[in-house]
Formats: sequence, structure tokens, C-alpha cells
Amino acid sequence: MAKSRSTGDLKKVYEYSENITKSREHVYTLMFIDQSRGATVDKKRSNRMERLKYQSPSESLKQYPDISPDEQQSQSPSPSPSVRSLRSPTPCAPLIIKHVDVNSSTTKIMMVPDTCKADSESEDDEEIDEDKDIIYPNGVTDFRPYRTVARYRKVAGKSTDFCAHPLHVNEDSVETLILGLEHFAHQHNSELSFTYEDQQFHKSIYRATCGLNDLGSIHLLAMDSLLTATFQFEIDLDYDKDIKTSIKTIENFVLDFCQAISEELSCDNSNIRVFSIDKLAKKSGKSHVNFGLTTSDRERTKELADKLKTRAQSGFSNTKILKHVKPGDYEYAYKEILSRLRIRPDNLDPRYNFDYRQPGVPNEDLRGGYPYYLPLGWYRHALNVSTKYENDQIWLGRSNADGEWPVAFHGTSKDAVTGIVAKGFLINAVKTDAKRQEAIDLIGEEADRPGLYVATHCNGGSDIYTTPFTVTTFPDKSEQFRIVFQCRVQPKKFTRHTGPVNVGEAWRIVDPNAIRPYGILLKKEP
Repeated sequence: MAKSRSTGDLKKVYEYSENITKSREHVYTLMFIDQSRGATVDKKRSNRMERLKYQSPSESLKQYPDISPDEQQSQSPSPSPSVRSLRSPTPCAPLIIKHVDVNSSTTKIMMVPDTCKADSESEDDEEIDEDKDIIYPNGVTDFRPYRTVARYRKVAGKSTDFCAHPLHVNEDSVETLILGLEHFAHQHNSELSFTYEDQQFHKSIYRATCGLNDLGSIHLLAMDSLLTATFQFEIDLDYDKDIKTSIKTIENFVLDFCQAISEELSCDNSNIRVFSIDKLAKKSGKSHVNFGLTTSDRERTKELADKLKTRAQSGFSNTKILKHVKPGDYEYAYKEILSRLRIRPDNLDPRYNFDYRQPGVPNEDLRGGYPYYLPLGWYRHALNVSTKYENDQIWLGRSNADGEWPVAFHGTSKDAVTGIVAKGFLINAVKTDAKRQEAIDLIGEEADRPGLYVATHCNGGSDIYTTPFTVTTFPDKSEQFRIVFQCRVQPKKFTRHTGPVNVGEAWRIVDPNAIRPYGILLKKEP
């Protein structure tokens, strides 16, 4: 039986790291004290910290007072004396491991930003006690819509007695909207969950690249914009003897692996996620690590994936953790790997709901110097965006003033204009991106990046890229609805095109931060 080289190597690495880790923590503490009292940071101390930064990681980012709370990683539990972390700080906080599922031949790992910890207990409880405290009406056979709405009601502090408080199904019903969002999440292989955490939308794209979408990044989910380049590396570590000996061993290996990949590629640690570790039954002492690279820019993701593929061909002999990777020609595949679409009840702001079904609503208005074609026949559920983008308020104005962002719409179908084209075994990340060359002709090389599309019209524009969802409350009562996202688009950040919509224009955007959803439209099918 082949003997794993890992045990001695890893012990040496962790022992070597211990003294450096203590030194760095001491330096960070002194610097934090100096900065907190307004003192100038000692130059020698600063230089010492810089040298230590490239030797080994610290487990604390909270020593940096200039990093916002929702960017910081919470400090991990202290490892056992024989195991020390190799992780180092990155511009975006590294991910944490929320869940580890260990089996005889595979270990599944869920990595998320530390901000999702606020709702972890409620989510787990919902999965275990799905029917707890729910009172169903007589005659119900499809319990799914009631269970989904009950989860929302629990977080909102409302009754889950559907006899006393019936499920409200209509365009102006937030509960119908919740069911529509669950359908939308399932279309994109994601789960709808509810949180108590206050989510700032200016960090939504960062969280989305880590697999957690919210209502600030929901348009990117609709556009298939956040694809992950997935790899499977073979390593010479024994699954039973080196990997699954304890949860702490697994966690340290996973986080150190992510850190090593990020350093190899010179990218943020948060761009790397490990999904699972598999035992190789036919190769003693070998395992597979399944992981992915995700950024908010598809071309950047491809650049990193190509770079990693090239480096893996000759191996990583100079890297303590990656030297266990067998050199080889590893292919990668693009996949949409998301875990949750997370909603907090006060993400919605009923004060700004609007009924475009009522008589007397004009066909057209102006926002930010552009025509605003009102979505007649739809009902808007407003998103609470007034405090979600720091101090920026002008973008959402309604007086056609300078600084306002014009209005556009986006459908929710997975097979919309930017749908993925499958080719054989791999998923090709080439989008149809129908107007890319036309955009380049209009504004030059700035447009030579993957595009996101919105429509100036809801009716005849974005609605042709929607898929209806069905709500069945009783065996003989079902209704269908459609969902469209109402957005604002940053001026001078898009190109204008006459297709691929039936009415009006399509706008093409290459910067995902230049689109901000502010309402979700519902319409009942005739």
C-alpha cells in the first residue's frame, strides 16, 4: 500500500506556522492599539508586519479597523495544538465553512461569507421541523406553497394558521411574490431562505460570487452572470488517514487549500470555494478535491481558470499544500453554483408599492433624461433600497433630475437572451450576447466584455423572457403569474440596441454594479 506523504509534511508546516502566527497577531494588536488612539504607526512595526504577511497567515481580520463589518471574517475557533492555520488576510474576507457533511467516501463542504451566520439557526430549524406550528386548510393536497409561506411568516412574526389567516394569492400579495421568488430560485438551482440579517445591497455582488444571492443581486442570477469555473484535482492525501480524521482537520485543509490557490493566482481568497473531497477507491492514498473559481466578471473568471489549468500541468512543487496535487491537464467546466436566495422581510417596502393595473396610469414618463415606459397591467412590490446603497439617494429620484438613473426591466427566465449554450460534456460559457459587436462599434473596446441586457419596455420587452409559475392552493384551484424585475441603470454605462426585444430598445451593460433592482413586478396570467 502506498504511504501518504502528508502526515509529516503537514505537521512541519503547522509547527513552522505557529511562531509566525503568534508574531503577526502581536504586531496586529500593537498596530490596532496605535490606530485606535490616533498614534502614528511605527515604521519598523509596519515593515515587520509586511514581511510576516508573505510568510504565513493570521486567523484574524478584525484587527483592521478600516474594513467594514460585513467584509470581515469572524475569527475561527482556535485549532488544536497540533494543527495551525496557514491562512493570510486578503482584500475581501476569506469565506467560512458553515457546514461539513462527512461520509465514508465523500465529504461535502458548504462555504459562505460570514454574514450568513445570522440566519443559520433559523434555516436549520426550518428544515428539521418543516410542519411545526402549521395549520393547513381542509382538503389541501399540495403542501409546498403553505410550507414556503409559513417559513416567511415565521420570520415576519405572523401566524402560520392558514385556517384563521388564509394564504393570499393575488398580484398585490407579498405571499404570492414569495412563491414566485421560490420558483425563480429553483430555476437557478438555488434555495429560497429567510434571514434576520440587515443586508446592505452595495455588498450584494460580493456575496453573490460566494453563492449567496439577495434582492440586490437578483438580476445577476436572472442573467446567468455569475458562473463558476469548476475543477477536480487529484491529491496524494489519503481520505481516511489524512482528510476525515476530524472536522477540524477537514476545515483547516479546506481553508488552507483555498488560501494556497488564491496566492497561486494572486486573487482574493473569497473567489475560491471547495465543494467536496472524494475518496478514490481504485487509488490507495489518493483523493479528489472538487472546487471552483468565481468572480463578478466572467472574463476574469476565465482568466483565472486558464492560469490555474496551465500551472497545474507542471505541478505546484513550491507550495506546501498544493504540492500534494498530481500534475496533470485538468479541464474545467462552467456551472452556476449557488446555494441560497436570501430574503429579509423588510427587504420589501410596501410604502412604494404601485398598482399599474388601475385606470388613469400614463403610458410614459421621464427618469434621468430617458423615457420611462410604465409597465401597465402589472403590480409592483417595492424593494427597500433607500438605505441599501450607502448615502446615494439621487439615483432613485422621480423628478427627471440630473443624477437620476433611467428605468429598465429584466425578465426572469433561465433561457433568456444570455442563456448558457451546452456543448457535449462541458458547459460552454459562451453567451449569445447578440449585440456585443454592435456595442463595440458604438463605444469601442470598453464594450468588449460579456454583456448584461435589460429592456426599456416591460410589455413586449422583458416579459417575453419570463416563465410563468403556478400556485396551487387546493386541488381544483391553481393560478399562474409572471415576474419581471424593475431596475434603474446608471447613465453612460450602457449601449442602446433595437433588438432582441419586440418593443422598444434593449440596453447592454458590462458593469454589474450599474444595474440596481428596486421593484419586482407581478402579473396574473389570463
